[in-house]
Amino acid sequence: MATKTTNFTCFAHKRMVKRELINKYISDIKYIFISTVHPHVALHPGPHYAIKGSNITLPTCHVTGHPPPFVTWRKSSDQLPQRVVGYNNSNLQILNARKDDSDTYFCSAQNFLGTVEKKTLLIVVTLPRFTVRPPAKVVAFFGSTLSLNCNATGDLKPVISWKREGAPLPVGRNQQIAGLLVIKDVKISDAGKYTCVATSLSAGVLNVESVTHTEVEGELLRACLCKSGPVGSGSQNRIA
Repeated sequence: MATKTTNFTCFAHKRMVKRELINKYISDIKYIFISTVHPHVALHPGPHYAIKGSNITLPTCHVTGHPPPFVTWRKSSDQLPQRVVGYNNSNLQILNARKDDSDTYFCSAQNFLGTVEKKTLLIVVTLPRFTVRPPAKVVAFFGSTLSLNCNATGDLKPVISWKREGAPLPVGRNQQIAGLLVIKDVKISDAGKYTCVATSLSAGVLNVESVTHTEVEGELLRACLCKSGPVGSGSQNRIA
């Protein structure tokens, strides 16, 4: 019987070869996960008070996100003044603050996922300014009435108060009327340093002070001065 020999040829399909190569090397592939985070901004809303003429640093703008967001600042009603200095975008400083710097300021953070902004309020105030100051030195006579006057102006009407260094104001013998301090029946113990304090309530507590040194002279010296006439010069007053 004759034997028939048949030859078989194996053809590898191109797609199959590619799949085998992928399966071969897939275990060697390092997977890289890229994390993306939407911008987040934390900023104290204020109000933040500053004194006119000072250098102001606004609250720090804390920004997070990935990719790292691009940070910018803007002013609500106008462009940022040329006196603005930025530090790593997180802080904003205004040099020589003016009243028109009072405004709402926005800190913005942006990456390809979006934009987020928060705001903070800045209020620039002026310190109270004395319009009437008590004398730097006053000499009062024993038993007389001592009057010290003080007044000030500011963004809002400052509150005037008096204090005495090292001792309370005389109990029952002092009266304060719209900035005027009156001490009746002056005693030797009333001598000392009295301070007029002007407090602005427009910005929490802003104080300015004016000091008066008070001396008290007794009856014997008073009698001598009465014979020789009134005495007093410059900022030193004698009160009989």
